[in-house]
Amino acid sequence: MSLNAINSLTIKTMDEWKDAFGWAPDSAANKLDKAMLRWIKELTSCLEIWFNKGDSMTDGELILARANMGSLVECWLKFFYCIYCDDYYNNPKVNKNGVIIEPNNMKLETLKVFSRGILWNTGDDWDKWIEKAQLQRNAIHAFNFRDIGVSADYLFDIIQYYDFIKLIVERLPDSPVSAYGEVY
Repeated sequence: MSLNAINSLTIKTMDEWKDAFGWAPDSAANKLDKAMLRWIKELTSCLEIWFNKGDSMTDGELILARANMGSLVECWLKFFYCIYCDDYYNNPKVNKNGVIIEPNNMKLETLKVFSRGILWNTGDDWDKWIEKAQLQRNAIHAFNFRDIGVSADYLFDIIQYYDFIKLIVERLPDSPVSAYGEVY
């Protein structure tokens, strides 16, 4: 695994889905058309900043690195549920007033809980990793102490992050590009 592999998989996936009209359900294509898929690619390229700093990251840099990764975890989950929004609407999350929370508007906590039984099971390794990513991402609210780990932990989490995006990508339906190759 390398950052190049993470970047390549992210770019390939976001580019395949950036214009899904005509082959994906309209509900998914409409959500993805409004999504900032470009930002997902740009935030992914920012992982290199933290990776290159390695063990020399300050706590401030590690907090920013954790915020970067946590944001990407949240984006990939939103991306997944936007693609499967028709399925999502069969059993959606609702707010306290009974109004459906759109998949692109769910918070990481809601995404994490909703994904149990769909992408992972309660208490399994993914559930624990997402929980940790969420808690460490929230260190961006830096007034009170939060356990952010150390730089070496973060570097290991980048490897886990690659496996996480593969978990998502492997569950996506084929796009015309992935099913038939690029059309010229």
